[in-house]
Amino acid sequence: MKGGEKKELSLYGTDDGVRAVGNPVRRHILLLLRDGEVCFESIVASSGRAKSTISAHLSALADEGIIGSHPGDEDERKKYFFLRSHYLGELSPADRISDDLGTYAEGYREGAADPFSLYRLIYRTFRVSLLTEGISIDPLLRETGETVGRAVYPAVAADTLPAFTDNLSAFFERHHLGHIDEVAPDPITFSVYDCFECVELPILGKPACSFETGFISALFSFQLRQPVDAVELECYAAGDPRCRFEIRDAGPEKNLYRDLPPQNQV
Repeated sequence: MKGGEKKELSLYGTDDGVRAVGNPVRRHILLLLRDGEVCFESIVASSGRAKSTISAHLSALADEGIIGSHPGDEDERKKYFFLRSHYLGELSPADRISDDLGTYAEGYREGAADPFSLYRLIYRTFRVSLLTEGISIDPLLRETGETVGRAVYPAVAADTLPAFTDNLSAFFERHHLGHIDEVAPDPITFSVYDCFECVELPILGKPACSFETGFISALFSFQLRQPVDAVELECYAAGDPRCRFEIRDAGPEKNLYRDLPPQNQV
């Protein structure tokens, strides 16, 4: 590394622990595999490197438990590679932010009568602490949101989409997650004001509601009985006056919710 330069790292969780990947070729390969399994020839074509070079990188990633492979169904000579680890996030020293963590504790003392303020303090301080070190765990936060959404869905399920959004809005209010407003049906969009995840984060210049995006994606996937993604169009952390989400078809390749919980358990 020249002149003490700190490189970006991709973080993956394997059966044997967290692996940090810094080599740009390996990071490119893993980026391809995050969208699904890819054959060896396609990886070589995308990377622009020699077959022997790609083969060596794939072997190293497999040895670390980050990827796996299997022969093709129709042609066993053709090899396909896939992720066998969880993508956790990125370590990017260049993206470090500066922030005074003490301001969050001071804010809690002023509003200590509100029991929810402690939980918000813990989450925000944790998130900002990571960001000050250049650590992004957005993929892990989204996955956590999907898990929580699965658990919460029976509490907000309804027979119709309008009734579901009413239940969801009431749930957000009851648990101090924010205020849902400006709901539109086609495409499904809505705003969240006073968003618990990002309203007091520093301005990052980009959306930051990773947990909430996963949470909402799971809830709407269960309600609509098909895989959908909640895409964040606006965010307080991006400098916008609200968070706004749009529900989009995730496509059959993203079948995250095969075993949906029963509907209409309110």
